This record gives sequence, C-alpha cells and structure tokens, in this order.
Amino acid sequence: MAYFRTMKLTTWFIVPVFLLLGCSKTPKGDAPQPPFLASESQNTTPTYEEGIAFWQEMAEYYDEISIHAYGMTDAGEPLHLVVVDGERPKPIGSYKTSLKQTLLINNAIHPGEPDGVDASMLLVHELMTEPRSKALLKNTSIVIIPFYNIGGSLNRNSHSRANQNGPEEYGFRGNAQNLDLNRDFTKCDSRNALTFATLVNELDPDFYIETHVSNGADYPYVMTYLSTQEDKIGGSITNKLRNEWTPFMVKTMSKAGFNMCPYVNVHGESPENGYATFYDQPRYSTGYLALKGIPGYITETHMLKPYKQRVLATQEFLRAGLTLLAKHKVREEVERTRSAFRNQTEMPLDWELDSSAVRAMIFDGYQAAYKPSEVTGEPRLYYDRNQPYSTKIPYFYGMKPTHMIRPPRYYILKRGFREVESVLRANGVELETFGKDTQLQMEVYTIDTFSTVTQPYEKHYYHYNTRVKKSIKTVHIAKGDWLIKLDNKHRRFLVEVLEPEAPDSYFNWNFFDAILQQKEWYSAYVFEDEAAELLKTNDDLRNKFEEKKRTEPWFEASARAQLYWVYQHSNRYEKAHLRYPVYRAN
Repeated sequence: MAYFRTMKLTTWFIVPVFLLLGCSKTPKGDAPQPPFLASESQNTTPTYEEGIAFWQEMAEYYDEISIHAYGMTDAGEPLHLVVVDGERPKPIGSYKTSLKQTLLINNAIHPGEPDGVDASMLLVHELMTEPRSKALLKNTSIVIIPFYNIGGSLNRNSHSRANQNGPEEYGFRGNAQNLDLNRDFTKCDSRNALTFATLVNELDPDFYIETHVSNGADYPYVMTYLSTQEDKIGGSITNKLRNEWTPFMVKTMSKAGFNMCPYVNVHGESPENGYATFYDQPRYSTGYLALKGIPGYITETHMLKPYKQRVLATQEFLRAGLTLLAKHKVREEVERTRSAFRNQTEMPLDWELDSSAVRAMIFDGYQAAYKPSEVTGEPRLYYDRNQPYSTKIPYFYGMKPTHMIRPPRYYILKRGFREVESVLRANGVELETFGKDTQLQMEVYTIDTFSTVTQPYEKHYYHYNTRVKKSIKTVHIAKGDWLIKLDNKHRRFLVEVLEPEAPDSYFNWNFFDAILQQKEWYSAYVFEDEAAELLKTNDDLRNKFEEKKRTEPWFEASARAQLYWVYQHSNRYEKAHLRYPVYRAN
C-alpha cells in the first residue's frame, strides 16, 4: 500500500512518501525492547539512527504499527512518522476522515530535551504488550514524530545543556541551519516546518502533545505543562480546555504520582509572588495549531530532576493525553470551534495579559534567597531544597485581545512573492490565479510605521509595532495574481499571517521587505522647478504644505524634507513604495 503526492515549493520539495513497512507481519522471536529499558543507568537516550532502527523493528513486529518517511528536513534526512493504531494503520491522509480521533506527538524539537523520545517508545511498548493499555487505541490513533529536529539530534554532545541533569549524551537545540524550530511554525524557514505544515494539513489531528524540558526556577515538580492558551484558541475549546481537559490531565497525573502545575513562567526570580499564563504566539507550535482550531499541550519536565524520573513523567503525560481522547469527544469541539472561526465577523490579531483573570493556586516550591556570588561578588539567586514550602500564589490565567480586525471576503496577493506562495501552499491554502488583467476596487494598505529589532532573531530582523494606513482604491490586478478565499478552514490562519499588524504576520517576518525600499528617486536641482509649479497650480496641496510647515517646526526647518514631501504628493512618486501587495475585498 503506498501513497504518493508531490508538491513543488519554490526551492524546496516536499514529497510525503508513505512506506508501510512489512504489510504482512508475522511476529518472530522476542518483541523489541525500548533502549531505555535496556539501559542499566536509565540515563541514556538513543541516537537518531538507533531510534529509527527501534521503530522499524516495532513496525516489523507489530501489525498495529507502521513507520513512514514523510517529506524532508534541513539535515537531508526525511522526517519519519510512526503510526500506532488498534488495527492495521492506514495512509496518513485517511485519518482526516477516520471515525477515530488522532493524537499527534512531536519529540526532539529541541534534541537536548529528549525525554519524549524515550517516553514515546515506552508508551507504545506498553500499548502493544498490555491488553488494558491497548484498549486506549480503540477510538484513537497515534501519529508520533520520533525526531523532529534531526540536524540537532545528529549534533550530539554532553555539555551544551548547562542546567540539565542528564542524559549522558543528547542533541543540540539548533537544527542544521542553527534555527530554533520552536520559533519557525509560521515563517517556515526550515524544511522541517514546511513538512510539518504539510503533515498538519493532510493528517488534520484532533489533539497535539509536544515534549520539552524546562529551564528556569527550582521546585519539586518533575512535570509542568503549557496548554494551548485557552482564550486565544477560542470557540467551545476555551471552556473545555480550561474547565474539563486540563483538570482531567492534572488529576490523572497526580494519581500516577506526578503532581503538576502550569509552566513556571518566571525567569531569574522566584515564582512565590505568582506568575502568568504563557503567550503562545503563532511562531510556537501550539499557537500555530490554535489558528487551525487544534488544541494541545507542551510538556516541560524539570531540568534538575534525574532523567529516569523525567522520562517516566513524560510517559504518564502521554498516556493521560491518550486517556483524555478515549473519554472526551475532542473532535466535536474542534469542529465547533472551526465553525465559529468561519462565522466570526471580527478576529483578534494580538493579545495581552488579562490582569483581572486571576485565581489562587497552590504552589510547591523551595525557599529562594540571595547570597554573594563567588564569581562576581554581586547578590545571586539560589534555592534551598532543605526549605520546601507549599503556599497559595496568584496565577494569572487569562488573556484578552488588544487588536481586532474584520476579515475580508477574500485577499488578493500580487504575484512574485514566491516565499509567501510556498508557505501558503504547504499549509493547504488554495491559490487561484486571475486569468486576465482586470481593475477591482479593493482596500489597500500602506505601511505607516513599524519598529525593527537591532539584532537578528531566528534568521530575521523582525518587525513589530507595525501600523498601516487604509484606503479604498481601484487597483490593477494582473493576469496571474492570486485570489485567496477565506470561506474555508484556513480563515483564521490566513488573517493572522496576511494582516501586517499581526505579531507573526509574513510582513513582520520580512517576507515583504522589498516594498520598504524606494526604487526611484529625483535630482533636487531638476525637481525644484516642477515642485514649485505643482504648488502654484494645486491650491489644496499648497495649503497642506503650508499647514505642515506652520505646525511642525522640524519640517519648516528642513528644505530637504519639504521637497521630498512635494515629491511624495506628485505623480512621480512610485505607487509600490510602502504599498502592501496583499489587497482586501470587503
């Protein structure tokens, strides 16, 4: 059984190829054992090659498991998928319409945090060998990415995780391009992210879990968690996630011996004064998937806990997620939320903490104090494990929108921005071409103001605080320009990547920077006469010119600024400068 589909993405090629290994499998000999169980110290994690070999052995041994090579990564190795089902696995595209719910698990996005790599092996081994656990697969299928960041997984060492207690060797945070892949889900600089976008569109999972290790304060919890930010995902999922699913996960983990609290979102200080929910912008996986109505969790085991404890806690969390899907109709809530997206007349573009949404939370911690540093002599933070405490602290759990926008009926993208076209296609967005030149009345944006970071951030000089001027104009639509409809499941995703004022818009990630540079200019001594004539013959323009000089002293004092202002208001000034090449039909 095979499934082939090829998609050309500018200089990238994503070829999801499903190779179902061993369609007629007959168990022989002993069942494969996870490397974690075979390790005496249980402080080691398999290499990429060892991990893939284990999953291939599992796929050969069990009819319920298959492994696929799906698309490509920056490391030149394919992204593998492991499919675990209660019956013979199906092609990936079939799960979108399956009666079963689908759980997508993503491991080693930061390969120095490999807890999920081993935990996934333990979980699937348990599902295959314990009938009571295998029953969890009755109504749920699992798709596992065993190693997402393959380049980082191949770059093994024992030193780069300065604050982490094991394992003995592990991978590196940066991928083959030295990108942090957990900031790449909307901009898709990596082949990994392009492949992931294609997978999400084709698989359309109902639930998502991504595994990590925390790096922050010290406290007794082995496991903390981040959920998809409940207010941001919206729809019926907000209530279900906050009031049913997360309490279920916390209770289930507690019964298994792992008390949990929300991810301790403080850095360089003690959490005893309280802390806030995490703002998962679309650059992060859960923020990206929220745009598609898919909820999920990020696991954050504690860096200073022994590796064995962290792996077992992650295994329990994965099992709890599988149990959640067995007991709750998550897919129904996903569909309800997507329906709400389609009917929203206003959508949020940005968010901030809601200081009124606060509740008391019992937090177990270690007493924090300061003492002189032996290195600098300055006061340094430390935690005294001999002084544990349990106390109520404020937890700010809510966020509120700060910027709302009315979605258009459709967008038009000017042809030529191939990087944008590629990423949209990877996400399953249909781009329809105009067959001939035409004139249409559209809402047009002109970039008014924006700020830019002074140091590169994940390969980009990222823009922020972007604001636009809006106008209604008759614009020329050329043959081959793209029509992008919003009456589909991509509606919210399209709004948040194509509206330049959204934090993770393609504009802010520099996809449209060419429009910020003026291409034509003028010689002042030549244009002076034309500018003078223009002011003489255009009373309205002359009045605005004089008013600006009268009210803005800097302008009145600058002959250069005055001449350029007239140039900008003449028909010599190029229309493409600062004009955003995505038009809105309202």
